Amino acid sequence: MQPIPLNQIWRTFLALLVTGSFAFGANQPQKEGRMTVAVAVTDLEPIVKAVGGGQVDTVNLFKGCILRKDLQVESTSKARLATAEAIVWTGFMNESAAISDVFRTVGSTARKGGEPKWIDVSKGTARTNQPTSTCFGSVDPAFASGDPFFWLNPENGGLIARHIAKGLGELRPASRALFMANADAFQKALAKDIQRWKTALKPLHGLKVFTAQCGWQNFSSMGGPQFLVCKGTPGELPSPQTLLLHIKQLKPDLILVDPNTPAEYAEAFREQSNLKVVEVSSSIETIRGATSYSALFENLIKTLQAQAKR
Repeated sequence: MQPIPLNQIWRTFLALLVTGSFAFGANQPQKEGRMTVAVAVTDLEPIVKAVGGGQVDTVNLFKGCILRKDLQVESTSKARLATAEAIVWTGFMNESAAISDVFRTVGSTARKGGEPKWIDVSKGTARTNQPTSTCFGSVDPAFASGDPFFWLNPENGGLIARHIAKGLGELRPASRALFMANADAFQKALAKDIQRWKTALKPLHGLKVFTAQCGWQNFSSMGGPQFLVCKGTPGELPSPQTLLLHIKQLKPDLILVDPNTPAEYAEAFREQSNLKVVEVSSSIETIRGATSYSALFENLIKTLQAQAKR
């Protein structure tokens, strides 16, 4: 057995410390006024802003896929992370390890007011059952609790908002009621959108969609299309030929690729599958002009509707 590198042990220890019984930020002195909130996933930032209203400033920590092994906090975000009072994250260890690396590098002297409060918005969310969707017959431990892209199921949005409201309220007790009211308003508006989306998706029931971005499988709970995936090592796509073999077995009607999907995959799909290959963003980060959580799903449904008409 090969020895585990010390830096990997250190990263794992710090990541586990974040999620263990010792809660960072538990003994923070209470403050008032605006606060900086670091956000691990771009698509959660609109929810943080909706809940926090005019009392929060946000900073995005990562770009691209959170599953990649080399995940690091964006260099332009590190300074603001050091001033953040709260970190909204998804409970995925890649995020906490990368964030902890920054804290270890800058040291505690660079922070003011103690450690930030970690707000895990994944608790209680509904997730796609990953073990039933793997095409390799085994499940990576990182996926044991389900697909990590749970926010791609909009029905989780209301619970995410409440988690954020609770966490922010602990940092600003005087504004706790306001945060909860904002979360309720967000959930009610989202519920109306969800009802409208489900109606729009009904004509697409039975459509089989293979997606290179495995997180869209979470959207299957909305009805309409069935999203098919092939998952292997987290953060690493199986080879184009492996996916093509899986596509042949699944017999989908359409293939979706993400703007971040390597070009050789889209080319292979187009040349060898005899299926329509369509690019659709799985994050508002790559949707021009998108600033809301709902924009993520509006874009997907619009794309699917357009393809169904052809």
